[in-house]
Amino acid sequence: MSSPLSLSNWMVSQPDCIVAVSRTEALTSGMFVAKVSSWRRTLSQHAGRRWVVYHSNPYEFLAIIYALWYEQKLPCIPGDDRPATLKRLSHQVDGFIGELSNAIQPVDKCPFATERLYNWQALSPQQIAVELYTSGSSGTPKAIIKTLAQLDNEILSLQSQWPAQVGAVVLSTVSHQHLYGLIFRLLRPFCAGQPIYCDISEYTEDVYNVASTLDSFVLVSSPSHISRINTLLDWKLIAKQCVNIFSAAAPLEKADAVRLSGLLNAPLWEIYGSSETGVIAWRNQSKDTHSDLWQLLPSVTFTYAENEQVQVTSSFTEEGALTMLNDHIDFHSQGRFALKGRLDTIVKIEGKRVSLTAIETLLMAHTWIKACKALVVTRKRSEIAIVLAFNTQGEQALMLQGRKSIINGLREFLSPDLESIVMPRRWRFVDALPYNPQGKLPLASLEKIVDKAPVLKWPIVKSLERVENTLTIQCHIPPEIRYFNGHFDNTPILPGVVQVHWAHKLAKAHFAELNHFYRLEVIKFSQVIQPNENVEIQLTFNSLKQQVTFSFQSEKGIHSSGRICFE
Repeated sequence: MSSPLSLSNWMVSQPDCIVAVSRTEALTSGMFVAKVSSWRRTLSQHAGRRWVVYHSNPYEFLAIIYALWYEQKLPCIPGDDRPATLKRLSHQVDGFIGELSNAIQPVDKCPFATERLYNWQALSPQQIAVELYTSGSSGTPKAIIKTLAQLDNEILSLQSQWPAQVGAVVLSTVSHQHLYGLIFRLLRPFCAGQPIYCDISEYTEDVYNVASTLDSFVLVSSPSHISRINTLLDWKLIAKQCVNIFSAAAPLEKADAVRLSGLLNAPLWEIYGSSETGVIAWRNQSKDTHSDLWQLLPSVTFTYAENEQVQVTSSFTEEGALTMLNDHIDFHSQGRFALKGRLDTIVKIEGKRVSLTAIETLLMAHTWIKACKALVVTRKRSEIAIVLAFNTQGEQALMLQGRKSIINGLREFLSPDLESIVMPRRWRFVDALPYNPQGKLPLASLEKIVDKAPVLKWPIVKSLERVENTLTIQCHIPPEIRYFNGHFDNTPILPGVVQVHWAHKLAKAHFAELNHFYRLEVIKFSQVIQPNENVEIQLTFNSLKQQVTFSFQSEKGIHSSGRICFE
């Protein structure tokens, strides 16, 4: 294993390599040094030590960081560039730099003009490298300080665990404004000789399109992106180029991990840690393993503290600092352990103690539920609310049984384990939990969902009858159907595409012989459907032709009709 260059000595060594690549060019180490020099000259004309840094381009971001280091200034890194975030920091810093409206601007139009102005010396490993502001899933952002030595130690430990393939381009769906992205997307590749791709891949289609132009790549991602991978893309065309996949921020569902690892024919390494601790452990879930245990990094140790808390010690954390985990750890042999939920999710409802994690675990055992999160909301009293996403089976049940029936069923499912006083009172059904780009579940996003009135995706089924291959459904179209929103404001009507969508989903739920969707034929929309109408939906399946004809009709006559063809 070749050791990575240290952040402290990189400018002294100045390796001959490609630092970053964009859609149009490869950015060399010489170009990077010139860029750092340009930013140094700019910063030398401004007083003040503490500077907020925000830039979406990791190459530009890192050049600014190095310039700040060499000018003996401190990079203060926020997790986002929202006005409230910047306003909160404005009282704690001396200036702003990067892609911000009030940021200082570079003085050099041509960075190469300043390339040879500076004699580069090694930085002190004890120099404070960054002050990160992170809020996790809730609360006001707090400052986390990292020295160059701590960052270098973490990079060295990662290189020991996963030796970098020099030249493999690092693609990322996560931002470098947070520690996971900062280390895995930016600093570790930079020190190990792996080019950094300048644009973030917001969607899996972006990953696919960029990777198809590369000889080899590493993917740095998160559960929120991996769970939404587009399986319709022909991933085998780029699978041979993928070296490694990394995921952090939350544990992956095994099915999601196995699926992406299979699509890209590469190992997927899940990372467990925090901004305070750095990387703690890893795991690799594959279809051939039945264990969900995590493995400690060799340089990390656990120590039991009070109240079941675990203290983390490593060379990535501040010496002498007591860094505690809020996760319940179930120890196994040889540095392995299982995560058993958060320790800080015990709440009191009407004087009764209950674990939100325990409620989530109970619900996840239900065959309909793909993901869920429990939280406490306070109105006239404190209540437990559930935000959940259904799997395909659950969506079909919701479509046919309706919201009220589903909620009653879920409460009945929980009743053997929960007293009525702590039973969830508020339920919100979503397509996916509101993870942010860093893979976190912000409490504010969950509360916003709960605060809104429930929206409906399906009509209310009054009766359903199947005679051979014909299905007849009598239903009511309530005004709470979300597709009425904005279509149109003064005269809401049910979009035609929604009617086709309902017909397709109902057909798939009731005619098991159907294959994949192929095309639509003879689609007609004759009359609009408005809120509070009673509608009959009729579906007829032709098994020989793999076709379903549908119609929506009421006492007004035919509203729509057509034919859905399957392969």
